[in-house]
Amino acid sequence: MDIEIIIDRADLQIAIEKFFLEKLKNNLISIGIKVVPKDENKKITLVSDSSWIKLCINDSFILNHFSTKSEDYKLFVYELENFLAIVLKDLDKALEYAPSFSSFSVIYNFDQYELSFPFNFLSKKYVLPFEDSLKLVLSLLSNQNEFLIKSIKGVFDEGDNKRIFRFDKNEWNIINPLNIMSSKLNDDYRKNKDFRIKKPHILINRDNIFKYFVLDTNWVLVFDKLETLMIKPNDVSIYSNIAEKKLRASLLFYKKTILPRHKTYYGGFPSEEIQKEYFDYFELIIEAIIFSYTSLEAFANICIPDNHEYIIEKDGIKTIYSKEAIERKFSLREKFKNILKDILYTPDVAKTKWWNSFIELEDIRNEIIHSKSSKSEDRYSKLLQKKIFKIIEVNKIIIEYYGQFILENKKYLLNEFPYEFGYDDVHPGLMSNKNYEKSYKISHNINM
Repeated sequence: MDIEIIIDRADLQIAIEKFFLEKLKNNLISIGIKVVPKDENKKITLVSDSSWIKLCINDSFILNHFSTKSEDYKLFVYELENFLAIVLKDLDKALEYAPSFSSFSVIYNFDQYELSFPFNFLSKKYVLPFEDSLKLVLSLLSNQNEFLIKSIKGVFDEGDNKRIFRFDKNEWNIINPLNIMSSKLNDDYRKNKDFRIKKPHILINRDNIFKYFVLDTNWVLVFDKLETLMIKPNDVSIYSNIAEKKLRASLLFYKKTILPRHKTYYGGFPSEEIQKEYFDYFELIIEAIIFSYTSLEAFANICIPDNHEYIIEKDGIKTIYSKEAIERKFSLREKFKNILKDILYTPDVAKTKWWNSFIELEDIRNEIIHSKSSKSEDRYSKLLQKKIFKIIEVNKIIIEYYGQFILENKKYLLNEFPYEFGYDDVHPGLMSNKNYEKSYKISHNINM
């Protein structure tokens, strides 16, 4: 059999036979119908496919008809499109009440996994997503999609070996229940909290995704015989926000006093009152530069795992640097070019669009920190250049750049990544049911 249509209601069989199968009676694609009543005792899962009609496709259909685009396949697709127009005509109304609702889905069994492609979306042409699902299946059959195979095997399993896909932005993507749950928990946690906090610890029961812990990342600050328990701030957020505030404040003066001079060419001899505003500007822009750079230093350091070692071999002698030694001995430029390249598998960052701006930021920051009176006039002149603002803002570009590589190659570092830089997700930890129950009792002061 090429295709088996599985339905959960016997009355649907009449409609399918009348509006679909009857028109394919001379077609060489073999199609069967099977009624499987819904299992009322089925385990509740976070992600599921509750479609009324499931089109279970077999290898023979993919290899003999879809891949060759046989005439039988073309007729099948034509009649399927007409059938879907009937089945999905009221989908928009259903989606208003239940966004995950689906009346139709494509099913394919791959190894021990059941892949499900539910049509819970609105489209003018449902044949396109249908054929896209078949293309994915064909890529699996021909062993030409290692990334998809890895994703299928790596997705959190809710205990049924089912993998649900979602059609989004004109392509099918596998849904990871763990990502959905951790994202919801993270969003709930963040409500009414400052964006500068460190991300929480999210621990989820691997045997039941609906059991979890969301824990603050707290510390106790001790000073002047006082103790203060509070959520840890994220250093990158703190320093970057200081830079942002100072940048905005300095921009007010720049727009009012400096930019008009490029049009009228006056102001070369500012009054003492205006000079005072210049000095205020210098203070603000210097703070913005220093803290923009400091935010990058803090960011580079949180990207280095605690157990990471960096090895340099010279003249037959190996020198091993621990995380602490790397933080202390290597410049930020070296960390970006070499250390983080090894950790996050980035390409040569010296070839990125932001590299030259970063070098300018580093140079002017060093000139400020290691001030030389002989270069003072040149240094302050640089602070008044138009491009100084873009140079300062490069810290945001760099942090967001590395976010993609963290997401792809070192997901656990997302927990150190600051909020509001495009990668707000938290990578949850998993615990066994036994450890969860033990932790639950301890946290709720229940006798063991």
